[in-house]
Amino acid sequence: MPQSKPCPLREDVDKERLLDFLLRYATTQTSVGVQTNRIVVNTTRIAHAYGYEPTIMTFQRNMTMTLTPVLGDGRHSYRPLDAHPVSGMLQHRHGPLNFFFNAELSRLSWYTYDNHPSLDELEERFQKILDTPPMNRWLVLYLISQANMAFCLLFGGDLMSGLFVFLGTFCGFLLRQELNRRHVYHYLTVVLSAFVASFVVGLGAKFGYEEFPKIALSASVLYLIPGVPFINGMMDILDGYVLNGISRLLTAVMIVVSITVGLSVTLMSLGLSLL
Repeated sequence: MPQSKPCPLREDVDKERLLDFLLRYATTQTSVGVQTNRIVVNTTRIAHAYGYEPTIMTFQRNMTMTLTPVLGDGRHSYRPLDAHPVSGMLQHRHGPLNFFFNAELSRLSWYTYDNHPSLDELEERFQKILDTPPMNRWLVLYLISQANMAFCLLFGGDLMSGLFVFLGTFCGFLLRQELNRRHVYHYLTVVLSAFVASFVVGLGAKFGYEEFPKIALSASVLYLIPGVPFINGMMDILDGYVLNGISRLLTAVMIVVSITVGLSVTLMSLGLSLL
């Protein structure tokens, strides 16, 4: 990613208020599925726009940041001897994966670096992004069910198997939405969602409606596979953020284990096998 350089120090900007904004900005990126290196680069870019150099330390549950004023002209910079840094810590927010937020928050960092807006304007633009209404939940439910059905057909399943996968995914993802709204423990949500989706498909296999039950059962839980945590975990390790990468990979592994538990309960309940 392009690296920014510190701009001339903005004396009119309250550094504690800027620090508070940067912590909220950075932790919001974590919640929507941004890899660590991009979080650091985007946050640093905004800090540089106001003449500050951030030192960022991020963990799985919280983030610590120190802001130090830097004197420079955009090409050369140095820290004054009487610099008074400010530090803060904030817990990461929890939210669903959101590629729109991902792109817009990155765009906001470039807008800030190029135009040097006031903190009031920056806060307003940030809040406008956060206030963007989410996609209709029923549309999301339909599209994900349709996608899982398409995977089943793509892997060689018959039409009836695909229809059962559609119905199972619809029921499982609807349950997941409701459990998330009630803030049920995340891994338990995955177990129950995997169980419901695979159980509906398993009923079709049990009563002989599906020609390829193994394909249908395998496809029924694909919507729960944690692809982004796996990708971000590997990218964090490759970028040098090893602890963050390992923690993300462990989270992804725990989700896979939860999927396995839910699917296994279905297989044992209905007397089915994927072997």
